[in-house]
Amino acid sequence: MNTTKRINRAYGLLAMIMIGVFFLALPGKAYADLINTDIEYFDDGSYGITTYENNLSSILSVGTVSQTKNYTYYDSNNNKQWKISLSGSFSYTGSSASCTSASVSYTIYNSNWKVTKAQASKSGRTATGEFTVKKYVLGVPIKTVNKTLTLTCSNSGNVT
Repeated sequence: MNTTKRINRAYGLLAMIMIGVFFLALPGKAYADLINTDIEYFDDGSYGITTYENNLSSILSVGTVSQTKNYTYYDSNNNKQWKISLSGSFSYTGSSASCTSASVSYTIYNSNWKVTKAQASKSGRTATGEFTVKKYVLGVPIKTVNKTLTLTCSNSGNVT
């Protein structure tokens, strides 16, 4: 094996170690939020999956944190239909917390679905997104999903 290949392998190994150390250094709650999911099942076999995304730069800062909560809806055949998202930014001091901004967004994967309501609000330490998503067949709504997403910041900067 020549020297260049050994150096490239060494850099690759070093990069993997540094990534591992970075995630081990994350606060436990912050790391859990990167991978946290929740599944909601419906009677017709469809389901929705809630996931959280932390803004990694805000995890490393002190006094502010940003997070996005996604809800992705699947039909009973495991086909992705739509996704709604709430993003919130928060400030915290250790003895108080407040929501500084809230916004909503959505993506439609199946054109039979339409978002008829997507509204963000903030109050105190909480960001809220209210959504109504409807499925239409031949112009007639046949299914409606109402969903409220919330993000709340603790005094120590944990967002749930």
